Amino acid sequence: MIIIFNNIIPFKGFTALACYPFLFVRYEFKSYQHTNNWYRMIQHEKIHFKQQIEMLFLFFYCWYVVEFVIRLVIHKNVDKAYRNISFEKEAYQYEQDENYLFTRKKFHWLHFLKG
Repeated sequence: MIIIFNNIIPFKGFTALACYPFLFVRYEFKSYQHTNNWYRMIQHEKIHFKQQIEMLFLFFYCWYVVEFVIRLVIHKNVDKAYRNISFEKEAYQYEQDENYLFTRKKFHWLHFLKG
């Protein structure tokens, strides 16, 4: 993982964006390194790396955008749409489980499509 601190990617309001093998982190979060929040964020983004690899990258981004648009139509709220994307649901649910990446089954994010 190559961590790039900057003030452009991700957009303001977000902490980090995973684009394998790069992790873009807003510069203001650089001081969070070596805190529990930092390790939880790293775990969250590593889960996205696994999703991106299993979806052959391009399909991940296409699916992510399509699912976001569908969720936006359903929820009529950007934050709710984002939080209900299946990739995000998986990452948020397991971001505190240090062993998850070792036990994770491929395509487990599909489990989160319903609802």
